[in-house]
Amino acid sequence: MSDARVADALSRLEQHANLNLPLRRGDVLGRLALRFLWRRQLKWQIETNLAARDAVSALSDEVRATEGQFQRWLADHGELVRAESLHRELESLYRNDQNLAAGLNQRLYSAVGGLQAQLSTLALQVTDSAEGSDGVEARLKELEAQLAQVQAAAEQARLRHVQVDLFLDRARRESTTDTTPAAAAAVPDRDSFLEVAVEALLDGSAERARDAVRAYLPVVEEARKAGATGAVLDMAPGRGGWPEVLAAAGVRYRTASRNTLVRKQCAAVDVQVADADPMRLLEEATPGSLGAITAFRFAERLEPAALARFAELAAAALQPGGPLVVETPLASPDFHLDPFALRPVHPDFLRFLTEAAGFSHVEVRLPGEAGIPVADPAGRDRYCLLAWR
Repeated sequence: MSDARVADALSRLEQHANLNLPLRRGDVLGRLALRFLWRRQLKWQIETNLAARDAVSALSDEVRATEGQFQRWLADHGELVRAESLHRELESLYRNDQNLAAGLNQRLYSAVGGLQAQLSTLALQVTDSAEGSDGVEARLKELEAQLAQVQAAAEQARLRHVQVDLFLDRARRESTTDTTPAAAAAVPDRDSFLEVAVEALLDGSAERARDAVRAYLPVVEEARKAGATGAVLDMAPGRGGWPEVLAAAGVRYRTASRNTLVRKQCAAVDVQVADADPMRLLEEATPGSLGAITAFRFAERLEPAALARFAELAAAALQPGGPLVVETPLASPDFHLDPFALRPVHPDFLRFLTEAAGFSHVEVRLPGEAGIPVADPAGRDRYCLLAWR
């Protein structure tokens, strides 16, 4: 019997529990019949019905009690049910975690394999570098041997120069018997040879010297932008490196030297040098006509009075905004390796001369500042003075 049918039976029993018969108040016949039936042993039927009702009622109470116990059991064992559900969920998460860990391990092993391959490649490169360093050492030893050969050749060249000097001295003495004035002038004196040789000794190769003075080109170009567009007068052309730089930049220049060999060497690199004293060239310059004046290895070869005169003439010849560029060595034990240098020019003294000559702004740049070389090839430091009108 389903729960619905039991509930229906209990409902009907409750409804007819008192055996209420449909007797009306004036139904005398019905009452007599009821009494007759009672007396005729129909009472057992009623008792049976009452017993069934009591049994069904008891069953209903038992069912209610069972339901209460079941509810209490659920209440007592609900945590266990939830624990089992949680356990199943944890097992699911554990399986998922194992799958994820397996995937991560696979990626990790792959990455480790890639790193090992890279380390192997680096090890091979280090090995190759070590072998290459052995080659570099061998190359250095070879270069040292070549340098020793060059030094020996230079020593031989110096000996040959001495022989050439002796020959020139003899030729000069013999030329005095010639009545032609040009005969004596055709043979340069020893100082002419020394000036060219000293340039190479102090500044290194012509290319290196040219690259060093190229650092001053921006100073000239800035002055030209400011309106100082006149020619640049170079006081000591040397081997022509600075005039070469100016010509390549499209800047007009003027320079002069009384040394025949200097003029010939400069002409070989297409640099035109006037046969004149550069100080005389500066004296004859029209006031305010020059865009810049440069002097490399020039100031230390002048007497103090001549140096002061040079500063005054430069101030008069420069256009407004035109710079005076003077580069000269600092004092050092081997300063007089230059046989033409009279004395080192102290930066403060050179600043004093230029300021006294009328330059409005004077700046001294020491070695390593703004393009000034730290040292020349012979290891001597030098500084630069820049002065503007």
